Amino acid sequence: MATDFPFMDVYNKAKKLADTGAKVYQKFTCDGCGSRLTIEEPNVFHELGTCDKCPTVTDIKKKGCNFMYIMGLNAK
Repeated sequence: MATDFPFMDVYNKAKKLADTGAKVYQKFTCDGCGSRLTIEEPNVFHELGTCDKCPTVTDIKKKGCNFMYIMGLNAK
């Protein structure tokens, strides 16, 4: 089961990663159906999230969230 953490804690950690070149994707759990969702736009954190499986809009800032990130090396 996925875990959501306080919005500002997650945002601050994600921003540090993004500032080093990572692509950070916000994740949250839908309040309606419990689906785990990922926002497609990297390095942007939203306070509200719409589910693609039900009509629920989740207050991510209140509920909390998490993230995944992608970081690569430039080979020369």
